[in-house]
Amino acid sequence: MRKLVFILLVGCTNDPQYVECAPMGPAPNDACRLNADGDMIAEAKGSVHIPIKPDSLWKASDAARRDELQMTIDPAIEVPVYRLEHYDISVDWRVENMADAESEFIVDLNGANEVFAYDPSLIILDAEDDEAPPAPPLAGNIPINIAAKGVVTGTFREDQLREAAIDLDQISRGNVNPFRATLTTTRHDDSFQPVTPYDYVTMTGGEPSGPAVPSVAWRQLVRIDIVFKPQGPMRIDFSVRVREHVEVIHEMGLNAPAGEIAVLDPAPYVP
Repeated sequence: MRKLVFILLVGCTNDPQYVECAPMGPAPNDACRLNADGDMIAEAKGSVHIPIKPDSLWKASDAARRDELQMTIDPAIEVPVYRLEHYDISVDWRVENMADAESEFIVDLNGANEVFAYDPSLIILDAEDDEAPPAPPLAGNIPINIAAKGVVTGTFREDQLREAAIDLDQISRGNVNPFRATLTTTRHDDSFQPVTPYDYVTMTGGEPSGPAVPSVAWRQLVRIDIVFKPQGPMRIDFSVRVREHVEVIHEMGLNAPAGEIAVLDPAPYVP
């Protein structure tokens, strides 16, 4: 198995750190390479955790900021531990076509924050309509052509991952319809408004509910989930890149000793 590049940048806040899968580390089930044949294995899934430190290992001033923020907003809104202000994420991927024929593939990106994971295959938006479209991924869902024995590379950029994190927070904490969340740009907004759950049988819901959630309290992703859907035998390698703004990322990445990073796998969000 080809080893992915891991760059360690110690003490360089705001410089990127590439996260290598570490089978002997605290997240042994993470996968940075997926194989699928488009037939028997038409879809492959893999996850990479962000090597975040538990807040008990943060600087005192960084840990205290959560309480400081909580004092400035509506007490009904919980300020998360891992927030957008802490770090940015991007994902590079490389797909190789193993067949002697031109083909097509899709790379979807989902993920988890500290409270919920997003798996669109578990979300049924309208149980009364057999032809209703499936819930969308947080990013991706674009068919991409690939030449015979060809290679295609791509990137989910920091702005896309930031939007994905906000979309997940809107969907899970705000009851926002996944299509509305993923098709609108929110990352430049100051807040988002939670709504009542929508009922497709009674055609009710979607009304403003409770206080708006300010941007300082938006949840950041703590795990990246990749879904690979090729139409033929292909392989995808992907690497997660983290750029921290506050010292909450472990310098050893997923090779850190157990207990020095928080490997979070929250329950899937189901409306």
